[in-house]
Amino acid sequence: MKSIINFGKVCIMTLFASILMVSCNSDFLDRPTLGSVDETTYLNSENGGFKLLINCYQPINDHWNYQQMKFDVGDQLTDDCSKGGSDAADRVVVTEVTRGNPTTTSSMLRDLWNHRYQSAISACNVFLSLVTPETQLIKDGGALVTTAEKQRWIAEAKFLRAFYYFDLAMMFANVPIIDKPLTSADKGSITKSDKEEVRKFILADLDAAIAEANLPGASAIPASETGRISKEAAMAFRARVKMFFGDYEGAKTDLKAVVDGGQFDLISDYQTLFNSAANGYMSKEAVFITTRAYIPNYTGGSVVPQMCIGRNTTGGWGGECPTNNLTAEYEVGDPRLVHTVMSSGDIFYKGDGVTTELHDYSGYDNFPQQHNRKLWIDYSRRPTGGLMDTDWSFYHIRYADVLLMYAECLIETGGDKQLAVDLINKVRYRAFVTTSPKDQFAQYRKFNVADDKKVTEAVFNANYKVKVSDDLRKAVRHERRVELAGEGLRLYDLLRWGTFVSTMQAFSKTTEAQYSGAGSNVTDKTWPYPIPQTEIDNIGGALTQNDNYK
Repeated sequence: MKSIINFGKVCIMTLFASILMVSCNSDFLDRPTLGSVDETTYLNSENGGFKLLINCYQPINDHWNYQQMKFDVGDQLTDDCSKGGSDAADRVVVTEVTRGNPTTTSSMLRDLWNHRYQSAISACNVFLSLVTPETQLIKDGGALVTTAEKQRWIAEAKFLRAFYYFDLAMMFANVPIIDKPLTSADKGSITKSDKEEVRKFILADLDAAIAEANLPGASAIPASETGRISKEAAMAFRARVKMFFGDYEGAKTDLKAVVDGGQFDLISDYQTLFNSAANGYMSKEAVFITTRAYIPNYTGGSVVPQMCIGRNTTGGWGGECPTNNLTAEYEVGDPRLVHTVMSSGDIFYKGDGVTTELHDYSGYDNFPQQHNRKLWIDYSRRPTGGLMDTDWSFYHIRYADVLLMYAECLIETGGDKQLAVDLINKVRYRAFVTTSPKDQFAQYRKFNVADDKKVTEAVFNANYKVKVSDDLRKAVRHERRVELAGEGLRLYDLLRWGTFVSTMQAFSKTTEAQYSGAGSNVTDKTWPYPIPQTEIDNIGGALTQNDNYK
């Protein structure tokens, strides 16, 4: 069986004229036929069923509509980052949404909607319509796929459908529930479901995946299958979904199971999380990731490092610019700041470890003159193809997030406060005591922790440990912001906490926000965001606009 790591090697963009119709430029319903291979014939080919499963994972590798969109939405619609770019007009669609009153024709929202339905959910629906435990499938070499393998695949596809649907729920709240491949005859009958129905649908898929005995635990997944869903990953994600919908009790149960299972832990140095594959992205802290190998004919790397590294001599396009509001959130002596935010004037080593590169973030749309360090790639990991062809990867869920979600659930449900404090302090101890205070890949960094500011264990215990008597809600929310900054989770947190409007209205009064207008029109009518008008027009009235944008 082929590894999930190299998605492109085994990916297909459907071959079934009567089952799935795909076009990158049209809406998710009205798509032209691309092929005419009979589905039975295809599924009876070697590895046909597994290729269909890979097609469910493949949408995560979309450069713009999944990977870069993760940061456009999760960071740049908030007080954590601005969009950057060559000038104010570069990717102005992000600015329009960030201001808080996007139009119903927003191309950013349309692209997200279309990608999740057209590429992602449709692939899962095709797989689930064709593959059952009884379906006869053939492996590489001619042996039959076992029932247990097929049941595992079905669980993975259900998880992924829920995973993609959650993005739609978080942005639009009320969306159509589509659980089967569509034909043109279905076009006029598509209506949106309300937020509660969408919640139930997502959780039903996750419940089914987690209940499947053949979905393996993390310890049972070999290195060659890194990136495939484990039972713990599914439970951690189900907790994330439950927390968004306010079910802290249910989320607490899932998170306790993941933590008590002992399959994950924090690595000792926060810096390593974003500068290494074996000791970072594929380490014991990675709960669910998308891995990437540099294979030019297939994967082609990711656009994110190219987009989000500084312009000028550094060779990027200047996106994802952390705000001064974010940097001010860090406590003195917290090394996570240097490993999260780069500044104009920083000096990095090039490939030989001797030659240096001065980062100059002036002359383009970067008010704070800062970039996301977590998206910067050390020269030793850059192939000759450049920034588009690196092995850069990102986390969907990492263990620090699990610990902080668990702590939050304990706090919100009146649970064990000492346990909540211990979980928060486990994350903080790694940050302050065992994380490198300086960036090992740079000659000079503005945010390096000075030698006289380094936090020792004694100083940590005396001054930085969270105590049971502290405001624990405030403590865990602070910790989530500084621990997970620049990883696409800020919007999720603000929305579920009910603080999105107040946070963005306050941020809009700062000098840096006034430069771009960020948050200037955010009100209680901003979210949920508008359903793309093109979809409403195409369906012909059956699909209606969210009330706050009528």
